[in-house]
Amino acid sequence: MLEILNDITEGRGTEESIGTLLDMADTVTHTALCGLGKTAASPVVSTLRYFREEYLAHVNGKICPTGTCGALTALRIDPEKCKGCTKCVKLCPVRAIHGSPKNPHTIDGAVCVKCKACMDAYPFKAVSFAV
Repeated sequence: MLEILNDITEGRGTEESIGTLLDMADTVTHTALCGLGKTAASPVVSTLRYFREEYLAHVNGKICPTGTCGALTALRIDPEKCKGCTKCVKLCPVRAIHGSPKNPHTIDGAVCVKCKACMDAYPFKAVSFAV
């Protein structure tokens, strides 16, 4: 089940993966010999029940709505909010942010490691997840 969940969070999951998770959870619940085993799949079943739309966004759209799955997120700078202060450029450990002072900046998604340093300290809230 962990391998399937990892596949989903890394963009390799399919709708069939969701069905497989449910089947595996049912099997574990009904065949385990101890109480701990019988409830081991409950967290997965619960998230599938209450957050199915997020699972579908991961497997169909290959995006993470919450921005927590590194492989499925990208950071972007809103040109309307960016004042060109260059603070984000100075904070980026991999130099993925480009732009000149007093002009909107951009993030090179191929270089960005999604550390969120630019997002956490950005004064104008111009950095967000592209979903």
